[in-house]
Amino acid sequence: MRNRVAILAVTSVLPLTAVASLAAASQAAADPQSGEVVVTGSVGDCNNGESPKEVQITAGTENPTDKNPGVENAGAYAVTFQKIPTKGVTGAALVTCASDTYTVKVKITRPTAAGDLVLRKELKE
Repeated sequence: MRNRVAILAVTSVLPLTAVASLAAASQAAADPQSGEVVVTGSVGDCNNGESPKEVQITAGTENPTDKNPGVENAGAYAVTFQKIPTKGVTGAALVTCASDTYTVKVKITRPTAAGDLVLRKELKE
């Protein structure tokens, strides 16, 4: 009986240990002290009804661009910054369509919690 209790105790503790290990690993994946931020979201059509072709966000010294088919086909974009300062930075998103463009002011900030790299920003004219 004592062996069964010991086996049950070990089998109930192992899953808890695995969950704690996974939680620690995911928290280490993103560091709010790091300047890396992925900005993603939906992007609206231009005033003339054309679908966007690309999204470029300029913030600080960086200006990553998303020209992937998802911008036009799904109205979704994602760009990655590497040097976002602790206090964040104000920038501008330039949405380019075939014959029209529009600009949206955006504030890019670092994640507030470990495990979070993504900042969602919806871009509409």
